[in-house]
Amino acid sequence: MMLTGQIRVQHLNGVLVASLEGEVDIANAAQLGAQLTAAVPNTVSGFVLDLTPTTYMDSRGIHLILDLAERGQRGQQQMRLVVPEQSHIRRILFLSRVQDAVPIDTAVDEAVAAMTTR
Repeated sequence: MMLTGQIRVQHLNGVLVASLEGEVDIANAAQLGAQLTAAVPNTVSGFVLDLTPTTYMDSRGIHLILDLAERGQRGQQQMRLVVPEQSHIRRILFLSRVQDAVPIDTAVDEAVAAMTTR
């Protein structure tokens, strides 16, 4: 059974938080990337990508995150990831050294606080 990814967007303390639910793989990464790009306007100073509800991610998901980080840098937007400490996705991201490109927090409130105090 394939669980397709879905994006949910909310604003917390003035910070845009996009939650990626389900799976991110070769079959849906491009579609999810387009949805995230549309959900994060160029006018915001930054955003949080919450991977807490993400159940699976392959290399296309890692590329998606790095592409979003690069887009954010070009637009001078700060980006932070949220991945719980015990998540298997966190291990994948750290093995891929994603933390060198994007700060990784363990909770949404932690990421939002970091963005509002910079």
